[in-house]
Amino acid sequence: MDRKSFTASGGTIVYWTDDTAGSDAPQLVFLPGLTADHTLFDAQMTYFAGKARCLVWDAPAHGESRPWPLDFTMDDYARFLHEILRTEGINRPVLVGQSLGGYVSQTYIDLFPGEVSGFISVDSAPLKRKYYPTWEVKFLRHTKGMYASIPWEMLKWWGSHGAASEKRHDSKG
Repeated sequence: MDRKSFTASGGTIVYWTDDTAGSDAPQLVFLPGLTADHTLFDAQMTYFAGKARCLVWDAPAHGESRPWPLDFTMDDYARFLHEILRTEGINRPVLVGQSLGGYVSQTYIDLFPGEVSGFISVDSAPLKRKYYPTWEVKFLRHTKGMYASIPWEMLKWWGSHGAASEKRHDSKG
């Protein structure tokens, strides 16, 4: 992987590429989520080395792309990514976005229609309101109060058990 950087209005964005597959190979762009850095996709970058042109970044204010003022928007992220892809000669990539990276991907697709050949969402929800029922949108304003009413120990238990699975090694499971 080659470590590269791109200077933008808020600072320097650091990213890595693997171009060993050649210019005609599929193009994959990996976008980690909030608080994650490029190492989230180390296994994918290793697997696709020589098979696809790959790029992974540390988004502004993440990993090696710090310091960065916290005054950016999703549109800013998408525009920065667009400039990096243009600089690298990557056109029509498949965007692979995890959580926040999925939101950046969706914003990119909205701002630059027709410029990607695919989108893989990893633990990201749709950005467009049309995908959510009206009652769910209305309940969002009550989220803080709802969570504040749940005892902390119970909230931790629900969160960890709701996001994990248990493999039993006894006769019950």
